[in-house]
Amino acid sequence: MKNLGIVFLLVFNLISKAQVIPTYETFNLKNGLKIYLLQYGNIQAINVKLVLNTGKVNEAPGQQNYSSIVSNALLMGNAKYDIETQTNKAFALGTVLSASSSNDFTSISMNILSKDLDGGMELMSAAVLSPTFPKEKMDLMISQSIDFNSPSKMDIAELSSVFSDYFIFGLSNPLGRYFYKSQMQKITPAIIKEYYEFNFTPKNANLIICGNFDLATIKPIIEKYYGTWKSEFGASNSVSIESSSIKKKEIGFINRTGSTQCALQWNKISPAVNDKDQLAFSVANSIFNEVLFKEIREKGGKTYGITSNQKASKYSNLYSVSCSVRSSELFNTIQLFDKTLNDFYTNSIDENTFKEAIYKRIIGIKRMESPDDLAAFYNPLVYNFEKRKNIINDLNALTIEDVQKVIKKYFTPNIYKLVIAGDELKVSDQLSKLSGLQKFSASDIEKDN
Repeated sequence: MKNLGIVFLLVFNLISKAQVIPTYETFNLKNGLKIYLLQYGNIQAINVKLVLNTGKVNEAPGQQNYSSIVSNALLMGNAKYDIETQTNKAFALGTVLSASSSNDFTSISMNILSKDLDGGMELMSAAVLSPTFPKEKMDLMISQSIDFNSPSKMDIAELSSVFSDYFIFGLSNPLGRYFYKSQMQKITPAIIKEYYEFNFTPKNANLIICGNFDLATIKPIIEKYYGTWKSEFGASNSVSIESSSIKKKEIGFINRTGSTQCALQWNKISPAVNDKDQLAFSVANSIFNEVLFKEIREKGGKTYGITSNQKASKYSNLYSVSCSVRSSELFNTIQLFDKTLNDFYTNSIDENTFKEAIYKRIIGIKRMESPDDLAAFYNPLVYNFEKRKNIINDLNALTIEDVQKVIKKYFTPNIYKLVIAGDELKVSDQLSKLSGLQKFSASDIEKDN
């Protein structure tokens, strides 16, 4: 009884706990850098993220992987610190600099104690503003990318993802292109520096700071390290590409000789992040995830794990279901997925399932405390702050009918693009049962358009 009381108290505390809502302020430096300040809490920690408006969408034909190379090269040393000194200084400050790129953005970030913010900002600004792009280290990085990310060596899950992008977008769209050996071998530090100088400009950048800080002292620190940032290229990046469209069931296959399993990725259209359907869709997708796990993992025994993830961005709105299965279970898994999707679309969700999904979402929001979690949740480059402040009220206002409507709109059976990666010799009999199957090869993506 005592343990039951403790559990009840923990659940009650989570229910009664309020959503963490930071204060929100935004302003621009004279050079055009946009600042977003999200201040909250008693934890003496801060998340700092500099986000550049450049990613895969900004890569012209022949520039595949440039944004990823730049993000990695930022941490290879700069005019102030070589890579060893930079690493030692970060360790002394109790932080780690990280950098990454996506379809939309390139970012460099850190989590740091409030008392060490000045030192952390100095370290990060040096990496961002004065990278040296050392040839030896960059050559090694490019060589490793060629070796480990070629279709003949790539992990089958990554292979199904790469060819899903190609299948959905095609080579005319930067989101459908992928880097390859002869293209990568042309890359030099000078080429990457030119790409960096064009895209890494203050007017093309956003600095997001979230956590416990003093407004009176943080603004001079920002000015100190970023106020002198200048570039001959002044404008913010702007691109226009066609949105993705999936109107029927299509299946593609890419061979990976020697694979003992097959990776599958089903791709479907989802609402945009700020679309009116988004909140109801997020609840529907959380329910769909549980249905997939129950039907395909637990009952069907086809895989160790299967998930449906939304990959919404400014330029593409998709959700993808991914899993890996034994080669012998490929066709059966596809059939079971089709049945599961059809049943989810056809049958109404029950009231308890709906309420549990809402409850879990609210508890997840209330549980967030760390600066990096809050920065991601309130990310002003993605979400409307006023809407995020009121998300719990919006969740409580959702009805089961709202969720059913988005299920009918986005979880339609027999409308998807599926990509399978596996050993063709082991699954040839099963592939013959798939109507209209398209077979891909590495040569399909090893060209520019």
